[in-house]
Amino acid sequence: MWRSIFSGIRGGIRSHSSGRWYSPSRPEQPSSFEQQAAVRRRFDRFIERSPRFLRPSLTGLRKAPVSHIVAFVILHELTAVVPLFGLAGAFHYWRWLPPSFAEGAWVSGGMEKFARYFRKKGWISERDEREVEQQRSYGDAGSPESRPTALEWFNAREDATRWVLEFATAYAVVKVLLPVRIIVSVWGSPWFARWAIIPIGNATRSVFRRTKG
Repeated sequence: MWRSIFSGIRGGIRSHSSGRWYSPSRPEQPSSFEQQAAVRRRFDRFIERSPRFLRPSLTGLRKAPVSHIVAFVILHELTAVVPLFGLAGAFHYWRWLPPSFAEGAWVSGGMEKFARYFRKKGWISERDEREVEQQRSYGDAGSPESRPTALEWFNAREDATRWVLEFATAYAVVKVLLPVRIIVSVWGSPWFARWAIIPIGNATRSVFRRTKG
């Protein structure tokens, strides 16, 4: 997967002397064009799923070199994964959850997702998963009496099931921050492409070229 992505960067190498984007004088191989087209198609699908008010900025990035699009995708994932684990770790360390996110149905989908994943990994038992599911159903009910239940349940736990609610709450926060994450990713794409994506792509091609030779 990464080989095909980095192979599509060749058409967007920046000239350090002129500061302009140029295409290599040597004709591109058909496979390179296909790889670039595949990257752009995936990016188009992402644009369709994004909030409407952010689509103009993303559409502008659609016309940028493939290296910028790859940089955006990686930055977008990093701005999700790093806060997810960072927030979950902070919630666990300080034993605190933001009530506006942890109560009610805010974390309903996340609790189900992470309970299933933790159960599959063997970090919680089937009984624990059923208990988490029961707490999730309380949140879906949304009654004032049931809303504090998740936090009370969380404060009473000492086992791995606490991580389920912590990750679910962090997941809800990351989802709310989606517009900020997209704006940061768009803004940082040219820099990240210039200092990371293009050099890594060039190095990867050199390695494969030596291997084939």
